[in-house]
Amino acid sequence: MRYSKQVRANVLAEMGRRELRQSDVALVLDTSQKNVSRRLHGDVDWKLGELLKLAETWDLPLATILAGADNNPFEPNDDPKVVAA
Repeated sequence: MRYSKQVRANVLAEMGRRELRQSDVALVLDTSQKNVSRRLHGDVDWKLGELLKLAETWDLPLATILAGADNNPFEPNDDPKVVAA
């Protein structure tokens, strides 16, 4: 499973366990419900700071939110390009 998809699934699962709504998560992150919705639907990737804040608030290790995500979240690049300095 792709990295961002797994993180979204883990956040949604934790929200379900805690019976939280998007607006509840928005309050924790000091953002709008719409921004949380965009992240949960995959329109925008979660920022590391947001995941850290959720883990801290939920008293979870960050690894729990990241569990099951691929070790290599990026597609392989078989054609590396040299960048001149």
